[in-house]
Order: sequence, then structure tokens, then C-alpha cells
Amino acid sequence: MFQGLVVAERNAGDRGKFIDIFTDRNTVQEVYVRGAKKMSSAGTSTTQQFSYARFSVNRRQERLYLDSAEPVRLFYRLRESLSRLSLAMYFAELIRLSVREYQNPGEQCEALRLMLNTLHFLENGERDEAMLKPLFELRLMTELGMMPDLLACRSCGEFLPERLCFSVEEGCFYCASCRKSQMKNSILLRAPALQAMRHMVFAEYDRLFHFHLGANHLAAVSMCTERFVQYHLGLRIKALDFYYHIQAASPTSSQKGESHEPTSSDAGIS
Repeated sequence: MFQGLVVAERNAGDRGKFIDIFTDRNTVQEVYVRGAKKMSSAGTSTTQQFSYARFSVNRRQERLYLDSAEPVRLFYRLRESLSRLSLAMYFAELIRLSVREYQNPGEQCEALRLMLNTLHFLENGERDEAMLKPLFELRLMTELGMMPDLLACRSCGEFLPERLCFSVEEGCFYCASCRKSQMKNSILLRAPALQAMRHMVFAEYDRLFHFHLGANHLAAVSMCTERFVQYHLGLRIKALDFYYHIQAASPTSSQKGESHEPTSSDAGIS
């Protein structure tokens, strides 16, 4: 028995399917669902992508089989928007391809909490997609032990330069004075963008989704986090390309580049 989020599902023959569950034990488990296509509507929804549930499974040889599932939250409203759904699929693929079980039982990883909270705000439209994408990318890298060094200029130690250059490869930044002219795979930023990235990395979860950043700065941060993920995880996820395609075709989508004021519903999922 464990609790987790279905991050992927694949058909298996005429009757069954495999689901990948991101568990509360920081693992991604592949589980076979027998008779998935003959289940009732309730049973089907509990084993579909973005279902957060309690799963009872049994192991036969090297494979896990689903016995039962009790829904906790289904995140069904993500399907009301193709843009939100495609972004959620990108997040799910990042999780599925990057999360590994921690060898040290005492080591904490809150990637599941991050995913659930992000889906909460994405589903309800309480935070802009343009904000959620870089926040999820950078915080996930932090949870996976690949946090960038955002404390000070790597060369001179300046804490908050007005202009700086973020090195994707080195995972750090240099102020304008120390910037290396030959630096490759680097992105120019200003102080507000750096402060936002620090918030994404260091903020407690009850404040993580509460910050403001202008559209131009947010676009630069999103470029940083996206390239940082792709370089250090070695991943190029097709769902992200599809998300950008949807955005290009939907100029009225909610890409405002700044967050909403905190409200009473901002608690998300603990």
C-alpha cells in the first residue's frame, strides 16, 4: 500500500494497461492494471494520468499488479485547457524520467509535494503558467540535489549585482564585471530575476508560490531554468515542444508573467 500520483499510462494488450506512479516514497513504480478497459468510470478515473490516490498492489516475480485504488484527488479539471494539460504532461514527464529513489533513508525529497502543489495552482488557474513552469523546473532540480549556486558572484562574491550572467553549465552566476567573454551557454539577467530564482530555490513551501515578477524578467528566468534542466538531466521532452506549439496558437492564453495576490485558497496540498 502506498500513496502516489499517476504520471503516465500505457495500453497493454486489449484489456490492460501499465501506469507509472510517483509515490510518497520518492520512487516511480510501474504497475499493471488488469481489465483497465472494462473498469467502471470511477475505477478508470482513479488509474488515469494525474490521479492522486492510495494504491494497493501485489508483486508477482518482478512485476507489480494493482489490487485496488482509493482516489484522493483526480486533478480532472486540467483537461479543460489544452495549454494547462500539456504543461502538466511536461511536468509529469520530468518527474518520470528524473526521479530516482534516494539511497539514504534520512535524506528528504519533497518532489511529490512540489508536483501536487503545482498541479493544484495550475488546475485552478490561481497562478500563471508562465510562473509555474520555471518555478517547477528550478525547485525540482533543487529537490533532486542539483541546486544552482545563486548566493553570490562566483568570481568576486557580489551578492546582488544589477546585471549578471547565469552559466547554465556551471550552475552559477557572474556579475557583469566578472563575466567571461568566452562563456558559452549563458544567459544575461538583471537583479529582479536573480531574486526570483533565489525565492524558487530557498522559499518554504507555504510561501513558494507567492512572488511577483514582470513578464520580461520571467521570460529570462524561464529560459535559464529550462536550459538548466535540459543540460544537467540530458532531457529534451516532447511535451514541452507541444506546450509551446499550443501557446503559439493561442495568443489569448494566460501568460501574464506575474503571479496573483495570495488568497485564502493558497495553501495548495501539503
